[in-house]
Amino acid sequence: MENLSISTTQNVDIDYQLASVGDRILANIIDGAIKISYMIVISLFTFGLNDSEPQWWLALIMLPVFFYNLMCDLFLSGQTFGKMIMKIKVVKLDGGELNFGACFIRWIFRLVDISFTYGVCALLTVIIGGKGQRVGDIAAKTTVLKINPKGSLSGTAYVEIEEGYEPKYPEVSMLSDADLQTIKEVLLIASNDRQYTSIGAPHPLVLKTKEVVIKKMKIETKEPSKEFLNTVLKDYNYYHQ
Repeated sequence: MENLSISTTQNVDIDYQLASVGDRILANIIDGAIKISYMIVISLFTFGLNDSEPQWWLALIMLPVFFYNLMCDLFLSGQTFGKMIMKIKVVKLDGGELNFGACFIRWIFRLVDISFTYGVCALLTVIIGGKGQRVGDIAAKTTVLKINPKGSLSGTAYVEIEEGYEPKYPEVSMLSDADLQTIKEVLLIASNDRQYTSIGAPHPLVLKTKEVVIKKMKIETKEPSKEFLNTVLKDYNYYHQ
């Protein structure tokens, strides 16, 4: 299986596993089966209707089939239901967020990659290119990866920081990458604990982590625990760009 190194906006290089040609073909087959099943169900419900009347509304019912790949990639974070089953997804090569423009370009180029050439163009481009890209991916600057990569942003201290961000705590230099990974994991655990998120109370683990981090950084702050830890994460990434 081929790998691809993606550089994030903070110049963090992450090594990912490219989706195999077989994974992508099977995902397309599954998506095709979903579309066909939808059309069969619609046909059964509309069977026997008076054909002498205008049936323009049938075209509207079929729109989900036409826009299936575009809408799925856009609203399911780079995945169709077929991609979900095969555990692959579309991502931007620069590590940025997958947006409408990229999804639309990939969708339009399906005509060339798959529809008009029966998938031959997509197959050859993916195999020859070396980055897991069909023509639509090249145009949109995207590729398709396995969901379980060799390296992952979730396993690092990396977080996105907005343009023009101003750091608050230069003392983050006293923390290690492992410290920041721990902070990130603590915040994730706290956000998934419904007992505290439902009532809005500070999570004990977050409170304790803040105490430890403050001592390690040798500072004092009145910033709320969760906001403080998020600020520390952003500051650390700012100084390690």
